[in-house]
Amino acid sequence: MRTAEFIRALPKAEVHLHFEGAVPWAMVRAHSRGALPEHPAWWADGFRFEDFKQFRLASQTCLESLVDVAAYHRAAEAVFGGLRAQNVRYTEVSFDAVRLAAQELPFTDVIDAIKRGAPPGLTVRVFGAFAYHKHDTTPEDVIAATLNQANLDGISLHGDETVRSTARFADVFAEARHKRLLTKAHAGELSGPASITSALDLLGVRRIEHGVRAIEDEALVERLAADGVTLDMCPWSNVRLAVVRDLTAHPIRRLHARGVRVTVSTDDPTVFGRSLSEELASLVDDLGFALPEVAQLQSNAFAVAAMPADARAAVQRELDALVAEAESGRA
Repeated sequence: MRTAEFIRALPKAEVHLHFEGAVPWAMVRAHSRGALPEHPAWWADGFRFEDFKQFRLASQTCLESLVDVAAYHRAAEAVFGGLRAQNVRYTEVSFDAVRLAAQELPFTDVIDAIKRGAPPGLTVRVFGAFAYHKHDTTPEDVIAATLNQANLDGISLHGDETVRSTARFADVFAEARHKRLLTKAHAGELSGPASITSALDLLGVRRIEHGVRAIEDEALVERLAADGVTLDMCPWSNVRLAVVRDLTAHPIRRLHARGVRVTVSTDDPTVFGRSLSEELASLVDDLGFALPEVAQLQSNAFAVAAMPADARAAVQRELDALVAEAESGRA
């Protein structure tokens, strides 16, 4: 079975996706106050962001279309329709809680608008996201408003972890788990292995978004594998942000081989210019993953997905059958 055919048929889960960075570029252009090119400069093959600040400016370009609850719904329909066309069955999408509060839009209505954008066959879980670099501009009432949303599925911590504000959010994450919310956090992207250890120990998470730089610490890699911690990795994001030199230098294959549970997602697909299907194809073309290994990464994602056990088992049967078909064709 050819790679493209296998990836098209593969049931997928996109578990590290920022809603604001996923708004389709055509929608961004249509609502922009100024003229924007047909394709952003960030999509060029050799493009690298100079720093995280430049990336944040690019991300802000994508926000102009999100002006009201109806706009969030239209964007959700477009984002989730694109995922469903790739045979994505499950996704976890986060929104910037501080930005939403600044817009003075009702959290409950926005979350509901996002969820209503899901087409049949796609399960959507919505996370409210706080930011390391907004630790001093995240008031208690915004935290409370986020944690008290009955239709919210979880919280995450994203942004520039070099600010080292993990401890500021320790009580927030403890309260979230008390409310039975899912929790995960960025770490080991812009900062080194210690940021991962802090997220694990101070925030109590079992899901690390990125975690690329875990490879620099042998003991940490062993801990991640032994404790069953999941790294929700986004290889092309790491390339564009110069976290790694190029895709061949990405440690995802080495971490997978060491028994760390890793998943693959796009992070901000409109900014980084890669769909989930393209991310998976790159694993085969650039990193030498075999097709069964690509399926295993999807199995990893469904293993941590907040979905009913019978639905998870049904997807796993599909994955197993697809791998068996691919391997029989190779024999």
